[in-house]
Amino acid sequence: MENTGWALKENQKFGKKGGGKRISKHIVALLEGYFLAGNLDKSDRYSAQEMWNELAKLVEEGSLEENDISKVSTIQNWIARYAAQHKQNMAQRAR
Repeated sequence: MENTGWALKENQKFGKKGGGKRISKHIVALLEGYFLAGNLDKSDRYSAQEMWNELAKLVEEGSLEENDISKVSTIQNWIARYAAQHKQNMAQRAR
């Protein structure tokens, strides 16, 4: 029987979930601004693609690096998480 080593204790990987690229705090601040602008005026609501386009404009202007910008799907996931968190915070303030 061949030992591939997959079950050896030294080959176990713990704490690696979500170990990929993170959205920088500067980008998160920009995304929050876009999100909250849409919250104030529903006609100004940004989709994930529109947020990405705005970030791409900042790259063209030289304000951001291209590798700082996340994929549209990542921004979409961020919007979902942030919207839920924002809604929860607003509900707590309303009490």
